[in-house]
Amino acid sequence: MSGATRAQGKSETFGAVLLLTCGVVLFAVMDGISKLMSAESSVVQLVWARYMFAVPVVLAATKPSAWLRLLQSERPGLQVGRSLLPVLANTTAVIALGLMPLADATAITFIYPLLVVALSVPLLGERVSARSWLGVAAGFVGILVMARPGASTIAWAGLFPRATAFFFALYQVLTRLVSREDRPVVTLAWTIAAGLAVTTALLPFRWSHVDGSDWLLLILSGILFGLGQLLLIRAFAMAPAAVLAPFSYVQIIAAVVFGALVFGQLPDAWTLAGITLVVLAGVYVLRHQTG
Repeated sequence: MSGATRAQGKSETFGAVLLLTCGVVLFAVMDGISKLMSAESSVVQLVWARYMFAVPVVLAATKPSAWLRLLQSERPGLQVGRSLLPVLANTTAVIALGLMPLADATAITFIYPLLVVALSVPLLGERVSARSWLGVAAGFVGILVMARPGASTIAWAGLFPRATAFFFALYQVLTRLVSREDRPVVTLAWTIAAGLAVTTALLPFRWSHVDGSDWLLLILSGILFGLGQLLLIRAFAMAPAAVLAPFSYVQIIAAVVFGALVFGQLPDAWTLAGITLVVLAGVYVLRHQTG
């Protein structure tokens, strides 16, 4: 490999990490908005808003003359299956939070970067280095330090956050797979269209009154969702899934910061220690992939 090719590869990897990091930060803010509205709005309503108000992001990401071709995919069946995975992940996550403590659900759900690394081998044919495994494992330890799950969780209830982790990991890996043939904006269009179709069908059964100010929050959550999805899709089109996996943990850090600023939930020493470990794990992987 020539020096120019190697430098280009490093630049793309760094760019992909930056895109993924920005994307998961937007997801954390979106989740924070949903938490603010959870007392007044149903889960279906909140999820529907994410898809509905992400539509302008899809349209803005391409030229008006190409809007009618947004769903023209080389692998439409794979796109449909991949696009339904976030809906399933959101459903199992809500069920899990109703059955078990937040710390337990959070810790179990965030095994998904480990699953991304594992699934990238058989599904993508990617080679996973020992350093990538070490970085992801170290990040997961940081999540355990932050969440400090207890032993009180009902055994069968733990199946739901595990399902959430699996659905989201498979979604990320399949996003990498479809990006080999479809443009990122096409993949984003399929993601939004499938989710919007499912949630709109359920919406009449779970609609709650929405005031003017709440509409602004719903619209903002959809825009953040659309932008976050676009950044995530572009990232997986640029770099291997195993390389990007450790940086998914940044979402937890962003959630902690949002909680401190908006809800006054200041992180304790354990949380700060966990954040430090997550950051160091990400720096370790990035250094060995781009160094």
